[in-house]
Amino acid sequence: MTAALAKELYRQAEQCRGRSELYTALLGAMAADAEQGGVTANLLAPYADEPRVTVPGLRLLGAVHRLVLEGRVPRLAAYYPTAGGAEPPEHAWPLFRAVLVEHADELRPLIAAPLQTNEAGRAAVLFGGALVVATATGLPIRLLEIGASAGLNLRADQFGYRVGGRILGDPVSPLILDEPWVGLPPGADPGMPLRVVERRGCDPVPIDVASEDGVVRLASVIWADPVRLARLRAAIAVAEAVPATVDAAFADDWLDQQLAVPVPGAATVVWHSAVRQYVEPSRWRRVEEVLARAGEFATADAPVAHLAFEPEFRADGTAEFSLHLTLWPGGITETLATASGHGPPVMWRMDP
Repeated sequence: MTAALAKELYRQAEQCRGRSELYTALLGAMAADAEQGGVTANLLAPYADEPRVTVPGLRLLGAVHRLVLEGRVPRLAAYYPTAGGAEPPEHAWPLFRAVLVEHADELRPLIAAPLQTNEAGRAAVLFGGALVVATATGLPIRLLEIGASAGLNLRADQFGYRVGGRILGDPVSPLILDEPWVGLPPGADPGMPLRVVERRGCDPVPIDVASEDGVVRLASVIWADPVRLARLRAAIAVAEAVPATVDAAFADDWLDQQLAVPVPGAATVVWHSAVRQYVEPSRWRRVEEVLARAGEFATADAPVAHLAFEPEFRADGTAEFSLHLTLWPGGITETLATASGHGPPVMWRMDP
């Protein structure tokens, strides 16, 4: 178990390289500790048989990050940029290990929780895809999100996107993503207003963004990156002003209900980002069946679109994120863009 765990932690460290010096250093040290049967192995033992896509190492980092953000481990906080720290990342491990030992009982339930990174940067991908649908159909959007977590990206049309010096979306939004695109969404009219007439999502365990606990939980699973944390806080400010419902439900059951009857006068857009890997395969097969059935009943006045921004894993464990669109009637699937796992930069394909 320890060898497999260590291998996975080393892999995660490589995934963070170039994006988070602190997490790269900590994951490498955690891997070495796991190889020796240390506290890392003890805390992550219950997850030894889980698929690696459940990323137990990142869940442990998120649990410790929560203690940092709550001000409960001030010495370790000196290494976390999200807490104002600037100490060298490569020196953080001894204090990090001490926190694992001293706070083990508090960390265990936090590690057990699923990794629900409600990354607002992915809105840059989803918003562009929605523009493609709106342009193609000429209809307002009925937005449904599966695996919505706290539902931040249900407000994607209420964020701002500075593209070529012009701000798309809401120009006075608390969250402005600066030049997130390379190229433009294929076939879309970037200048058209995106009208969303309904916004609703589901998650097995929704996070209440109106609660203090929910806000801290969302912040804790953001890597120790001040830019991403500021983006999250701005998205939360938007959520406070723009209502959206996130139902506690599994994706297949919920989507079956939402797509049971066509809704004329709107394009029903089902979207998700970095969700598929966390859904049981049998449930995901049913999600696809429900979408295909809804597509059979779609009409020009009640079209259905599926926007999927998901990783495509390679044999070495690395992944590339792509945005795929299937639009009914017709049911043709196109690859619209590739992007980083956290959103920008979004590379739009001009000839899908």
